[in-house]
Amino acid sequence: MLRFGAGLMVALGVLAGYLNPAIAKQPAPKVEPAPVPPLPERKDAKAAAAPPADVWSAAEIAAAKSRCVAALKHMAAVYTYETPIKEGDCGDPAPIRLSKLSNVTFEPAALINCGMVAPLNQWITRDLQPLARRQLGGRITKIGVMSDYSCRTALGRIGKKLSQHAYVDALDIRGFETDKGRQVAVLTGWGATERDLAKAKLIKEQQLALAEAAKARATEPSGTAPSADRERILKPSRLDGNDMVAAILPGGVNQHQKAARLGGPADKFPGTEKAPKQSVATAGTKPIKLSKAALAALSSPPDPAQTGFLRGAHAAACRIFGTTLGPEANEMHRNHFHVDMAERKIKKICD
Repeated sequence: MLRFGAGLMVALGVLAGYLNPAIAKQPAPKVEPAPVPPLPERKDAKAAAAPPADVWSAAEIAAAKSRCVAALKHMAAVYTYETPIKEGDCGDPAPIRLSKLSNVTFEPAALINCGMVAPLNQWITRDLQPLARRQLGGRITKIGVMSDYSCRTALGRIGKKLSQHAYVDALDIRGFETDKGRQVAVLTGWGATERDLAKAKLIKEQQLALAEAAKARATEPSGTAPSADRERILKPSRLDGNDMVAAILPGGVNQHQKAARLGGPADKFPGTEKAPKQSVATAGTKPIKLSKAALAALSSPPDPAQTGFLRGAHAAACRIFGTTLGPEANEMHRNHFHVDMAERKIKKICD
């Protein structure tokens, strides 16, 4: 019945068109297409997957923690995982806070990467403890930490080269303590450095030269020109990146003699591989001075047992770590040992 009604309606419509031509010629109403929503913006798959610049990816963190598990598996270590550190090029995806290693407490607990644990453990067990028994009559129970992670460039270097501290890969150690409460500080236990001894010698020579010059002036007739040898003044200087002793003679004549090596990286200046030459002739005759620490080390030598322990500990560290710096390196390291595991193409740095 419905099909019949629909057909009837179609037929009547056709018939109406024939009977009324105006209706037949009338155009069909225009139908607007339905609006189509825009497609979502297409994003590059790699860009979408890349983490922000200041965040480690989940894969990097997982891989770093897996390496930590392997590195710490057989270590007698007490530690906790810290939040991943990412400050530009600085940081580490799985840093740890090491509070104890082989029954030696780190005070305060040290923030390092897992790659530092094995060399520290070797240093403690194979070197520090035997040294402490021989030199100090006990065993080391505590290591005093001066500093650990720091997002900064290497001290004493010009440019953007980062310190190993920036990679959570370095430790600065101020001293040690034994099970009998005996404390050994690097600052007071190392003793006089080679540069202290060299400066002390220069001071003595300078004083003698000044005394001879004064004596010569007092005995010479008025108006007599002093001799160059008697007027010689000694002072420290720099020449081609080396520490020198400069003899200042009248008339601008300069004599240089190489002084004791300070250690550490040579000073660098932008645009040149060498340090600028100092004009010794116009440098003046300012007396050589020793720092308070140098004066204390020279006037009151420390206990030989402490000195023997610290120097043995430093020498042992040089065989293990990529970099070992101590009081002989420069004044900045007079009060601590710096150790890190920087990879060296040729040889380890030991100063």
